[in-house]
Amino acid sequence: MRETQHNQLTTDMKEYALSLGAELYGVASAEVYVEHFPDKPQPTKFVENARSIIVIGLPFEPGTIATVLRPELSGLRMKATERIASTEQATGTTVRPAGAERYFLAEENDIIRRELSLMGYKIAKYLRHQGWNALHLPPGKQDARFRTAPFYHMPAMYLAGLGTLGLNFSILTPQFGPRVYVTSIITDCALTPGEPIEQDLCRRCGLCVKHCPIQALDGQGGKNRFACASYGCCSTCIAI
Repeated sequence: MRETQHNQLTTDMKEYALSLGAELYGVASAEVYVEHFPDKPQPTKFVENARSIIVIGLPFEPGTIATVLRPELSGLRMKATERIASTEQATGTTVRPAGAERYFLAEENDIIRRELSLMGYKIAKYLRHQGWNALHLPPGKQDARFRTAPFYHMPAMYLAGLGTLGLNFSILTPQFGPRVYVTSIITDCALTPGEPIEQDLCRRCGLCVKHCPIQALDGQGGKNRFACASYGCCSTCIAI
């Protein structure tokens, strides 16, 4: 009887998340998270006796993502300072104004973040009404000085079976590649977790590394997050 109730709750949670509009859903075991990523902030730091990490996500619209690879559409090039022109003349390379790539993506990024925050809030509230403890961790939380986060969603995505790590230091999903935004809900409710995907989804073509305008990717799946931030996290590596 208990197993039946457990399975039903697992099904109900997924159906509820999808009914809210989530297009990506998975569950990672909090215990397995601790085992595999002991150096990351732990789920039990936020919820005592945490058992599950629910990950929900939304994809970016393909049309908006396509504009990232066409920074000239922003018109910022026309407004670039003489410093950029002089740098190009001195180095013989084309310099793109920081922010041009995300010019059309910024608003959508904000919309998705708000949508996910609302979904996460409602899921945590749903669990509380069922008698469980839960905490939604808003997406995008980060210490601007050290580029560190209070909780890392990518490990949870991997353990939930939502994707594998790409050379662009993003989780590649079967449905949307790396072009997704996610958030997590930690709970002491024991839900059936997913399993990591065995097949590596990254083709190792190196296009993301080659086209990074700030050379922040090391070609081994790592990223210089400070260099990336210095250029405004342009998103070229997920658009390419």
